[in-house]
Amino acid sequence: MMRILFYGAVATIIIHGLIHLMGFVAYWPLAEIAELPYKTTLLDGRLALGQSGMKLFSTLWLLAAVGLVGSAVSLVADQPWWLPLMLTATAVSLVITVLDWSNAFRGALISLVMLIPLLLVAGLRVQPRPFPAYPQPTQPLSTTALPADLPAPVARYYQTIIGDEVPVVETAVITGRGTLRFMGITFPARLRFTHDAGQGYRHYIEATIFGLPLLKVNERYLDGQARMQLPVGIIENEPKIDMAANLGLWGESIWLPSIYVTDSRVRWEAIDESSARLIVPFAADKDTFTVYFDPETGLIASMEAMRYKEAASTEKILWQLTPLAWDTYQGNLIPSRSAVTWADEGTPWLVIELDDVAYNVDVQDYIRAEGP
Repeated sequence: MMRILFYGAVATIIIHGLIHLMGFVAYWPLAEIAELPYKTTLLDGRLALGQSGMKLFSTLWLLAAVGLVGSAVSLVADQPWWLPLMLTATAVSLVITVLDWSNAFRGALISLVMLIPLLLVAGLRVQPRPFPAYPQPTQPLSTTALPADLPAPVARYYQTIIGDEVPVVETAVITGRGTLRFMGITFPARLRFTHDAGQGYRHYIEATIFGLPLLKVNERYLDGQARMQLPVGIIENEPKIDMAANLGLWGESIWLPSIYVTDSRVRWEAIDESSARLIVPFAADKDTFTVYFDPETGLIASMEAMRYKEAASTEKILWQLTPLAWDTYQGNLIPSRSAVTWADEGTPWLVIELDDVAYNVDVQDYIRAEGP
């Protein structure tokens, strides 16, 4: 159905573009067209152009036609320049049809209808500015020896990212940008995740348009309780959301990876040469991730867990965190770009690219605050 609508819209744009050729032919003039009689004035006679001016005006009709048809074809061909070309052609079309309103008002209305969603699409392509760096810089990190009894792929992972001495991370403030899908629309986003390592977190996220905040999320998981302040309302006191938030806490700990070996409540179990089971605490119980490692680099390729998606979910859904790129922050090699995917959606609903990470900073009040 969506494909039919897509191609229907493309066909409409092409037809709209071809109709502009009539304006070029009529106002050059190359032929007489009853719907567009030749004249040398616009705006019902209030703007006199003369013959030379009308030739220029007719050229704008030709440019609009070429731009609309060309951008529609480039959209189908998935060329990145379709949007600026279509925006420009539609804006030109709107101007010339308004100037010739008495004859071309229908074209003006069509161009206006086209321009509104095109501006929205353009706004959704503007990345927001990053949040300012956390005001307190990373504090000195003490170290402890890497445990000797880790499964082979886990030991290789830690040797790759930090070596034999493991930094002890107690808190982290992770600042980044990316994209967030909400109600089927993918928004640019900026975010700040604050972690009390292995204990709780606060997420502050802004979905933006033209780089400006449109939707805000302030959610936290503290003292074993989740509270989600979303654009659609507040969700709290929901056991399934608490369970999901706990998995989120430990999944996001990939950005403070030492916690997986320094927290006595966490343990690893071997599966095979390229995967292992990560067992994490949840209240008086436990929960589990399956962690897959890249056989070439030794780095984590993905982390998966069965997780409740909503408070009303009747069963858990596979949730996957996939690192897409790695970089070193404060001496720790961690994912610099990551994607988060629900299996029933098939594509990432959240993509995060880091701007800044601060470790072992004071977050006692900040983790319970609101806003960036």
